[in-house]
Amino acid sequence: MRYAERMLQVVGDSEEIGGAIARLREALKGVPARGVRLTWRGGELRTAIHWARDDAFWWAIEPRTDRDTLLLGHAPDAPGKRESITCSLNLARNGASRKTAGIIAADVEGRLYLAHSGRMGGARPGQRASHFRDFLADGVWRKIEWPDGHKTVALIVAPLDSPRLMRLLGRFVESVNRFKAGDPPARRAAHCLQPSARDSATAACDRRLVDVALHEELAKRGLFGGAPDLFSLRGERPRPLFALVAGGRPDELARAVKSLSRASARRSTAVRPILVAPERCETALDSLPFACVRYTWRGARAVFDGLDDALA
Repeated sequence: MRYAERMLQVVGDSEEIGGAIARLREALKGVPARGVRLTWRGGELRTAIHWARDDAFWWAIEPRTDRDTLLLGHAPDAPGKRESITCSLNLARNGASRKTAGIIAADVEGRLYLAHSGRMGGARPGQRASHFRDFLADGVWRKIEWPDGHKTVALIVAPLDSPRLMRLLGRFVESVNRFKAGDPPARRAAHCLQPSARDSATAACDRRLVDVALHEELAKRGLFGGAPDLFSLRGERPRPLFALVAGGRPDELARAVKSLSRASARRSTAVRPILVAPERCETALDSLPFACVRYTWRGARAVFDGLDDALA
């Protein structure tokens, strides 16, 4: 794992934490289901939950004396009257606490993030809590600094102001569900350069969604094997190598272009370098010595323009 140079700060002020939890409540969406019996190892609770159908999870926030608990369950199908909790994030209300897995963190620009310590309870026999970091090695892991100056590493689940918060949270729940089930880590074919550790946590979260959508589009075109279909590319050609830009800031774009140029120079004709950047990126890209694919967001999914031309 690589970590960003600019460290995130754990929010320790109780009023700021309360405001962040209120923003989280407002951002969470879903179809309500009342009187659901939730169970976990050693306990149960009857409460109302909300099902996010498109993102395959349900959620509930339960207030306690000293914390708010975000309960989460993997749910590709509509939940019933009894559900098992996949994971929970306890957010200490009266100040930052390393005893709870849930964390509210802020970057230098004041953006707030929902984060997780990486310690995962309810693991299978033989799994340590720390194994989740290895399982989700491609997650957005960042160094964070606590109010007392102590430094740890946390998984950035989602920016609280992201329009894609629900999708990011759903992917987190799905990853925890696979981890606790004992599934192997999801390892997609390496088709993208590693992002720079200096990019913002917001950009890194979006980049994971762009990467997933791009992988699905490439799979449709037969780039990872399998039976060819109508979209499959024909003939021998250089392997495409992508650099993804999510935030669109000039410094992020410059780092991506530099990495792609270096990789292309090292591998010569063996790869076809392709830059993937958001449509709103204002920097002129037509003069680059390699193809560029633009994308826009359709809901929480990246939709690509010019992908087939770049692959041709």
